[in-house]
Amino acid sequence: MRIIGSLIAAVPFGFALIRAATTGTDYRYLWLAMASTLAAGLMVGLARRANRGSSGRLVRVALAVFAAAGASGVTAFALGAGSAPAVLVVSFGFAVCSGVGLALAAQPRAG
Repeated sequence: MRIIGSLIAAVPFGFALIRAATTGTDYRYLWLAMASTLAAGLMVGLARRANRGSSGRLVRVALAVFAAAGASGVTAFALGAGSAPAVLVVSFGFAVCSGVGLALAAQPRAG
């Protein structure tokens, strides 16, 4: 699950690199990807430290996605985004990838 989670968490960075390569000057998505990943990682780490067991996995993922969406949304507006619907779509997409990916990558090995 760690490899799959890591690949899912890397998706926002892939989109950001494609955006930077195609425009040559727009690196905003890289900042959004970093903010999303850092916020999701922080929440996954804090929730894992609380060790709620298997019943708390969904809560961990939800907290990670919520924090990642908030962080990337705030970052987008701080960078000068003007369209709230566009920020919502990009932030939510990045947050789902970051939150779910890092939560999967943080799962302990079965065995």
